[in-house]
Amino acid sequence: MPLAKNPLIQATALLALVLIATTARPQEAAGEFVWAPNFPVGATIPVLEAPDQHGEIQTLATLTGSKGLMLVFNRSFDWCPYCKAQLTGLQGAVENFRAAGFNVATITYDPVATLAMVAEDEGITFALLHDDAIKHVNAFNILNTDMAPDSFGYGIPQPGIMLISPAGEILAKFFEENYRVRPDWSDVVDVARSLQKR
Repeated sequence: MPLAKNPLIQATALLALVLIATTARPQEAAGEFVWAPNFPVGATIPVLEAPDQHGEIQTLATLTGSKGLMLVFNRSFDWCPYCKAQLTGLQGAVENFRAAGFNVATITYDPVATLAMVAEDEGITFALLHDDAIKHVNAFNILNTDMAPDSFGYGIPQPGIMLISPAGEILAKFFEENYRVRPDWSDVVDVARSLQKR
């Protein structure tokens, strides 16, 4: 019987191919961008405590809805056009998140006065948090290290989104490696609605 038609050899060859493919996947995945790698889905977030655009201290407990909080990490609403566009888009979608049981907050290193001005100019109806001394960016390990410490942009995060339960569990994460690309709010709303049913 020719070797190629031998069932034992065919099975062995197939097994070898499966093992090669399985071994290759982790190596490929190792090069993929992972946002907030220390905080996967299911992990508990660090303490959240920051002043909002009115100067009032907010925490997870004060911000959360019946199902939780959607926390959006942004670079800056003062100078980043992609963050500004994302912010106005979020204002258009905020009621969908609230209907799904998730309150909404963003966090940047922008000063409270800047956040107050942005909120007034853009008609923002949710919390814009100031990350004092970038303690949250550091706690989540999402500091953008492309910015030099003496740069005006030092302290910005790699942007991303978390859906967080009232107890602080990360329910879902949304991110793109390229800061110019932001997740579509309709996709995030769909996940929030699915979590509402849990």
